[in-house]
Amino acid sequence: MLLLSSKDNNVPPLIHFVIGGISGAMGQTVTHPFDVFKVRMQISKTSLTQTIRDCLREIGVRSFYIGWTASMLRQLTYSTARLGMYNTLYDISQVYFGRLNYPTMVGIGMFSGIVGSFVGTPTDLVLVRMIADVHLPPEKRRNYRNAVVGLIDIGKTEGIRGLWRGAVPTMARAAIVNGAQLGTYSKAKLMLKDTGHFEEGVLLQFLAAMISGFVMCSTSLPMDVAKTRIQNWTQPTKPPGIVGMLVTIARTEGITALWRGFLPYYCRAAPNATVTMICFDQLHRLYLELFVPPSE
Repeated sequence: MLLLSSKDNNVPPLIHFVIGGISGAMGQTVTHPFDVFKVRMQISKTSLTQTIRDCLREIGVRSFYIGWTASMLRQLTYSTARLGMYNTLYDISQVYFGRLNYPTMVGIGMFSGIVGSFVGTPTDLVLVRMIADVHLPPEKRRNYRNAVVGLIDIGKTEGIRGLWRGAVPTMARAAIVNGAQLGTYSKAKLMLKDTGHFEEGVLLQFLAAMISGFVMCSTSLPMDVAKTRIQNWTQPTKPPGIVGMLVTIARTEGITALWRGFLPYYCRAAPNATVTMICFDQLHRLYLELFVPPSE
């Protein structure tokens, strides 16, 4: 499993999914402001300091949680699917193959991320638009009151397919994110344990999350920048594909623009992973204590 021993086989796969969604929502609530800063930086092309100042000047502290409803709905779809599937597949793989190697962990993480991102693309689209609305002229703003209103509006005006705008770059990003994050997290924990200096606990989870967060951010941010631009596309012409957007950004703004927003991205990813995984661990243990009788 991602956090606990693979011997905890008394937990049904459904519980992995439920706990994954709840844990993702908890982690996202803590780090949502960094998502706001990241998206606004990628669109407005300003620094982190200027972005925070703009948020405070325009709306106040409340602006840090713009799109929170969409963010929660996204976690209840995306994280439920990705964490539930990763832990279930990880457990099954260990039963048949024993201790897994790093490429296998990454592969399981990538597959789980692709499935989870496909399920969560509509809510991710609404989230990006709610955060980016402030940068549009008043007449072009969508003004979604909440995530559900946004989903309904997109379905009516752009069709059901419109809810999956940016699905390909979102899934490509998710494959990289989850392969790097979940696979590296699992591997980092094993490596740290193998040193003999760490045992299962908050410190081990924190260190593994920081390592996996750095690897994940470095490899996935260019895809995230391109995804954000595609989802927030307001031109009358059709937006370019993921590769075209990456090339366009690199050619017109410089290669470093593909890593714009790295600091808020990392500042969100590391604590988000830590909070999410600790919550997953504790909720899992709570389930075992409440619903699974101790073995004789």
